[in-house]
Amino acid sequence: MIKIISFVDSYKHFDKSIKEYEKRLWKSVNFQKLKPVKSTNPDEIIKKESLILNKILEKTSWYKVLLYIDSEELSTQKFEKFIEEKQVKYSDIVFIIWWAYWVDLEIIKNNIDFKLSFSPMTFPHIMAILILLEQIYRAKKIKEGWNYHH
Repeated sequence: MIKIISFVDSYKHFDKSIKEYEKRLWKSVNFQKLKPVKSTNPDEIIKKESLILNKILEKTSWYKVLLYIDSEELSTQKFEKFIEEKQVKYSDIVFIIWWAYWVDLEIIKNNIDFKLSFSPMTFPHIMAILILLEQIYRAKKIKEGWNYHH
């Protein structure tokens, strides 16, 4: 199973597209939406959300991938192989996509196995969810033997 964890209030601008990929990936991806911490202090939000995430991660045997800028980038073909290799060794793979104020890496670093970047560019976090879902779908199709790379 592939899991995605993100602190999400709403993704109304991308709702239709995200739901389409969730439908296409039916039962092979679980999207766990965590409730964002309410505060006007960004430092407090970062710390509290990082602690919440760390509690979740430390209780699991998942392979944990943090989407993090300035990390390793993978082509679609390498991403498909990455998923396939990790699914052989681990019960689940979880992708963590941060929300508005990012993450305190010092708090969660011992519970992260790999850091992945889509690009050196910065994307809205909701768009990162959509990109991730699309790449998981593309990897699934490649594994099924489709020539799903244009």
